[in-house]
Amino acid sequence: MPKVTAAYIEARRQEILEAALTLFAEKGFAHTSMADIAAACGISIGAVYRYFPSKGDLVLAVCSEGEGERIPGDTASEAAEQLRRHVDPRNNGHAHARLVAQIWGNAAIDPLLAPVVAGRHARVRDQFADLITQKHSGDGEHRTPTDEAEVVLAALIGYAALVAAGADVDHDGFGRVLSRLLD
Repeated sequence: MPKVTAAYIEARRQEILEAALTLFAEKGFAHTSMADIAAACGISIGAVYRYFPSKGDLVLAVCSEGEGERIPGDTASEAAEQLRRHVDPRNNGHAHARLVAQIWGNAAIDPLLAPVVAGRHARVRDQFADLITQKHSGDGEHRTPTDEAEVVLAALIGYAALVAAGADVDHDGFGRVLSRLLD
């Protein structure tokens, strides 16, 4: 029997994560089974369980993907626009918006997921705060970059929830106002 390489193992793991991400966005965490994920990958359920011992572990892995990555953008406005576009339904972002809404909703009740989500939130907030600090240095205002970053992220999370729910949102207007707040 040929030896399984680390590259093969990582490629299979990524394949499972991508299938799970797609199915979670389409059907939700609760309505996606490990059998659904195995079928999407064309592998056995046992193979999925070799990589992820439970669906909870798979959800955590999906939510942890890209954890150390910075949001592209040289300014807070550019970074916020990147996040907004990621959930804009006109850019095929509806599925991602649904995933974001589920992640936040599940983090409220899942003690294993909550610290993952809170940690990701803190890292993104701190990135925004750094970008805002660069913009505001010496402007004399009494708000802190962390406060402003928190408001930006709350607005983006709310935007994702609106998109996920299919609400009528003026996507361009939201982007313009958010950009104006950060300029």
